[in-house]
Amino acid sequence: MRLSIHRRSARWLGLALTTITLVVACRDITSLAQENPGSLSGATLYVPGNAQLIVNGAISDFECAYARYVVGSGLFTDELSVGISNTTNFDYDARRLLTASTYGTNHCGATPSSTQQPGIYTPLSTARATTDTAAAYLELWTDAQVANRTKLLGQTYAYAGYSLILLGEGMCTTAINLGPELTSAQVFAEAKIRFDKAITAATTANDAVTLGLARVGRARAFADLGGAANLAAAATDAAAVAATFVVNTSPDAVNTRRQNALFINISQSSYSTVDTSFRNVLVPGGTTQDPRVAVTDLGRNGTAGGSRLWLPNKASTVASPMRVASYAEAQLIIAENAAATGDLAAAVTAINNARARTAGVPTYVLPAGATATDVKNQIIEERRRELFAEGHRLGDLRRFSLLFLPAAGAPFQYGGVYGTQTCFPLPDVERINNPTIAKGG
Repeated sequence: MRLSIHRRSARWLGLALTTITLVVACRDITSLAQENPGSLSGATLYVPGNAQLIVNGAISDFECAYARYVVGSGLFTDELSVGISNTTNFDYDARRLLTASTYGTNHCGATPSSTQQPGIYTPLSTARATTDTAAAYLELWTDAQVANRTKLLGQTYAYAGYSLILLGEGMCTTAINLGPELTSAQVFAEAKIRFDKAITAATTANDAVTLGLARVGRARAFADLGGAANLAAAATDAAAVAATFVVNTSPDAVNTRRQNALFINISQSSYSTVDTSFRNVLVPGGTTQDPRVAVTDLGRNGTAGGSRLWLPNKASTVASPMRVASYAEAQLIIAENAAATGDLAAAVTAINNARARTAGVPTYVLPAGATATDVKNQIIEERRRELFAEGHRLGDLRRFSLLFLPAAGAPFQYGGVYGTQTCFPLPDVERINNPTIAKGG
């Protein structure tokens, strides 16, 4: 089943929820009182008759935050590299961000410039706040007041879970609702709670799409939590995902906030480019580009010396959808658990189930004498290719304890050296304004 969540009604709500979100999220993130005489009041907006619009707007917040996370985490890791000659962009690429940097403060703006140094913490925290808020109201309202209330509830919990997954995978630590500083494991546990509720609601509502989304999300949370039992639970969830399942964002060529942020960042604005390590990656054993990692030379240079602009084919237009979750991802989770338990045949089957979703990718054949470690390494490579430019790479580097390349201390071509950061530090905007968090941490 395919889903491109295209919600025209979210356009006006995007404006309304931007105001409400600033009130909710700024209290969550900065604890600063916000006043706007032209704003809509929560009492006016948060009424049962607006339930569908509220959910649409909350999902729109996630999709915008997700698009910026894809770009920002890609630049921070080895998927993208800098294309613009700008000091802050250099620091983003070199993994030496200051805690006052724009990754913490840039919001999910409606202009192309909002993707130059993509916000990570504020957009994702905003998405988490609006989805959680929508769920809270839906819990208070009744089926008589809101049509399809249970279905909407499942959707909001699912996207709240994904907001937390990305915060856990990308941030070193996080805070929720002015609460204490949370480790990634604690954030993944919070995500699992949302996915549990999403699965219950989606099952009751017979909403197969949201059920698949929540199952892949919970499988991802289990895998992130680590350990044999959690990985087995992840595989169980993944095994229930239909072979046709995929969920994409709902881009809009007109509404800048909903455009494909990768296309804007690279093709339209020349801020970044595909890193050399992801250019011309060939199909295993072949001589043509692997379509999962297909990229195109745009035929021009960026302003950063020596940078050449390459664009992922999956982001070929401003209206290209961005994949959030898929059957292929679920199968690679199954493969990972199979390899961990020594069932290499099952791992091979799952790898090939994932590969089969993309035409032109050959079947994987287990090499003679291959070990479980060999197969695990192959799965990591499959994930690098299959999930390219979809917001997984930073989480994978951390979860599998992979070396960040270029390594810390290696010369950075635009000055200085690569830093030691392997996640986005809790930004000053949270640490300074959250009364429960130590100020000198």
